[in-house]
Amino acid sequence: MNPLQRAAFRRKMIYLGVILGLFTVSMFWRGMIPIPLSGARAAEPSSVQRAADRLASRTVLSRATALELREVEQGEQDIGSSTRQLLSLAGRGFYVAYLWHSAIDKQKRNDFHKMDQLIRRVTQLQPHFITPWIFQSWNIAYNVSVEMQGSGDMYYYIARGIDLLAEGERRQGRIDPETGQRIGSPDMRYQIAFYYQNKFGVSDNVEVLRCLFQLSCIPPDDRNAEPGGLVRADGSVDLAKFQRFCEKYPHLVRRLRGEAFSKGGDPLTDRRISEALKCPLPEDVVQFLKDNKDVPSRYKTATELNEPDRQFPVLPPAFDKGRDEPNPSDATDGEDKKFYSAFTVARAWFTYSTVPLPPPWRDENGKVIPAVTPYPSSNPLPGEYDPIRYRIPRQPMLILFRQGTPRAQSFQAEMEQKEGWFDDKGWAIDDQADDSQKWFPDARTPVVVGAGRPWSLLEWKSAATMWAVHGEENGLMADSLRDSYKEAARELPADPTPDQMQDYNFRLKLLKAGAETAYNQNRQVTNFPFFLSSAVAESRPETVDARKTLWLAEQARKLGNKPQAIRLYEKGLRQWRDVLAADPEFHRPERSDKIEEETYSYELSYLRLIVQDDQRVREKAARLTEQAKAAFAFAPFPLAQASPLGLSVVQDEAKWVVAENDPAFSPFVGPMDLANKRDTRNGGPWIRPEIKNLVRNNQGIQRANSQSSEPGPDGPPVPVPPPAGGPSPG
Repeated sequence: MNPLQRAAFRRKMIYLGVILGLFTVSMFWRGMIPIPLSGARAAEPSSVQRAADRLASRTVLSRATALELREVEQGEQDIGSSTRQLLSLAGRGFYVAYLWHSAIDKQKRNDFHKMDQLIRRVTQLQPHFITPWIFQSWNIAYNVSVEMQGSGDMYYYIARGIDLLAEGERRQGRIDPETGQRIGSPDMRYQIAFYYQNKFGVSDNVEVLRCLFQLSCIPPDDRNAEPGGLVRADGSVDLAKFQRFCEKYPHLVRRLRGEAFSKGGDPLTDRRISEALKCPLPEDVVQFLKDNKDVPSRYKTATELNEPDRQFPVLPPAFDKGRDEPNPSDATDGEDKKFYSAFTVARAWFTYSTVPLPPPWRDENGKVIPAVTPYPSSNPLPGEYDPIRYRIPRQPMLILFRQGTPRAQSFQAEMEQKEGWFDDKGWAIDDQADDSQKWFPDARTPVVVGAGRPWSLLEWKSAATMWAVHGEENGLMADSLRDSYKEAARELPADPTPDQMQDYNFRLKLLKAGAETAYNQNRQVTNFPFFLSSAVAESRPETVDARKTLWLAEQARKLGNKPQAIRLYEKGLRQWRDVLAADPEFHRPERSDKIEEETYSYELSYLRLIVQDDQRVREKAARLTEQAKAAFAFAPFPLAQASPLGLSVVQDEAKWVVAENDPAFSPFVGPMDLANKRDTRNGGPWIRPEIKNLVRNNQGIQRANSQSSEPGPDGPPVPVPPPAGGPSPG
């Protein structure tokens, strides 16, 4: 061997020795090989043994064990996932990128079955990286579902997206030894709740999706549309069993029946009603149940619940958060149970998402300090969190994240109102049906379902309680600000030192000093005052009565029964005025005009009716038009010489002037005159002019000029005639 070969051989041996040395050190560092002398038991351990113990406590395995970050401690385990991770070895990143690209390609080609398989492989290879779970679940529930033509297929992919994210959520987090709860990912839980709330609350085909959602909660035995179930042997509907089904699931059958076709409403309303879900006869309802018998369900047999991870709707496990939320062991064979809507399921997931959050800051007396999002600290205050025990969500900001629970409950209460469930009177199934479409024509008394429970009243009371608790727990109530906090701000130095920032009591003063700023910011971004005042006001019986009367007026208008609609609007608007007069925080809540906009929308629907069909308005408008003719008789261009179109505009505008300004018609004419003279609303308008203009613009209404400086003899102002061919009222 020549000298060059010997030198090359020595270099190779040195490289090999370095590699083996580094590998051995890495094995010690990872904790795969015990540190020599560590863990030795001796009465008086030597300094070497203590050093070995300190080194052993800093190995990767020791730290992972202490922090419970090993794979076996991260949520539910999956053998298939672990096997794929092991087989992929160092090529996992490249393989995941390839699968991700392939899944997107399959989506573009509408090969959704293959896409679903590829997504499952991606999530198995990266089970603790939450982004693939969140993105692909959203992709399936939103992008893929809207590609489906049938509502059943759309519902399947929405359910598949939610199931995927729920599976990913079960794979996250360790068990907190102090609470016994799995920490998990608050972001994933929040997204699951949002999917339920959004897809079954405001999406397209929401009525059909809500019906399918409720079918998922009903035991298959209850919705059996085969002979022996709701159908007799000859194929006809068993009306006795069908009536019991209606009594057990009133919300479902009311949605399936839909609204009656309008007989003279506006074209937009006619079209919306005609396109809605319609099952006008019992046979149609039974056929709907039969067509959707294989909908994803909570039940594996006719009466037995499925395993929690195989149920849909998927529910969070039972957890202790001070509330009795839905969980997988709850039976849902009837609406007297805990829930039947996506909003209550969303509420459960929103509540579950707050379990890993750190507690709010509190002062030395245990009172909540209004504050912004907490940050991790080695010397934590009660609100500064230990990142091992708690999690902060990525988005939205923490104060918005926390209010998901009461917001979902408000949505639930609003849904009850929109679907006509107000008090305990129930729904008379054949109340507005003609003889050809009555479901129970031979019944001695009208069949009423859903009676005995004040639906929206109960839901609004729950919402009011939840909003109040939310405000107390997060420093959103007015009494959260205290004089001691202002004093703390005056005691703080302008430029605190690092040593002061490490002092617990000093940082507590710092939090108190920023309490007022945090309080104002949190109330502004959450719109908390409006939600609280609305929930409190809506939970009163008089508000529910007013809402019901106005809802009935709207139904009468859609059916073309204009005289009845006018009577109901007159009664309902006066009830509504009394509600507003008694509650200034509801009428004009902080930072919201919603109630005033709703009020004018109600009034505008009523004004349209009386302008078109009320003889009293016509007579007063005719007298007003005569006054206008007399007032302009000596003008250079007399009204009598105006074109017929211009005169028609004046006559139409006169009707609006009468309807809007005569207290015999509109209950909101004139300034507010309240019994409480200290009320700051006294002397002001019930509905501000800018709100009226906003509602008119939103509804596409253009009005001719109705302003005049001089009132007519009967009170209302005399309309100024517009030019011939001018704009007409909407």
